Amino acid sequence: MQILFIDSRHEQLYSELCTRMKYLDEYHRATAYLLSLDNVCRDHIADIFDLQEDVIKPEALCRAWQTSTSRKSCRLLFNLWNGYNAEGEPLEEETPSGYYAPEHIFSCSYAPYYWQAIQLRYPDYTER
Repeated sequence: MQILFIDSRHEQLYSELCTRMKYLDEYHRATAYLLSLDNVCRDHIADIFDLQEDVIKPEALCRAWQTSTSRKSCRLLFNLWNGYNAEGEPLEEETPSGYYAPEHIFSCSYAPYYWQAIQLRYPDYTER
């Protein structure tokens, strides 16, 4: 599959993150792709995803450094990782957030790249 990148830095950082991931399956490829997509997420990779523990960090959604677009990237990343759809709290204790709806996430210039992340996460459904 040919992967769509926003710029050369995105492609370079994606490749680097793939080598640092605990596994290189569809979950990790989509995660590396979204972590390396925009400058805010690039600057806060360790705040969003713990590479050593191999877990997302939902509390990142509540951080002051987040922009509206980086929040969208994080929401999609978290949802693709494990279906997470709450706002910065453990899923068991939080009701689902409407901000995870496609109409909210895809309403930005990153929509083609978000679609690419979905294709990385679900490769079996993209070749039909």
